[in-house]
Amino acid sequence: MENASKALIIAGAILLSILIIGLGMMVFNNAKNALTSANLDQEQIDAFNSKFESYIGNNKRGTDVRTLCDTVKNSNASDSEYKITIVYPDSVEVPNAKSTGVTSQTDILKVRNELLNGSRYKVSAEYDEAGSKLIKKIKIEKAQSTTE
Repeated sequence: MENASKALIIAGAILLSILIIGLGMMVFNNAKNALTSANLDQEQIDAFNSKFESYIGNNKRGTDVRTLCDTVKNSNASDSEYKITIVYPDSVEVPNAKSTGVTSQTDILKVRNELLNGSRYKVSAEYDEAGSKLIKKIKIEKAQSTTE
């Protein structure tokens, strides 16, 4: 009887040690994932920026810039950590919006609806100050009138 109780104690100790080791590995993996997800690698930055870079230029059509607004709106809705700000031209009136730009869905929609399809716009991007080259701000300006 005494040997059976010793065997149960040893088996319990082994199961407890396996449980503690497994818990330690889980904590380690969660901490490791948190550190790697905090910093985007260059491939992820390029993939993020590529959604917007085709719209950047000096003589973009209004329809293209309206599509850019839709793309920014969708990106901001799906990614809460990396929001892009749209800085809009003076001719666009967005009530209660700061002059530094807008990020909310409704304000981006207001900017989009004020852009004229037949007009030309200059679109430029500002990147993250931390040197990650992640687009943080898109500036829309009325383009100088040119003939094609």
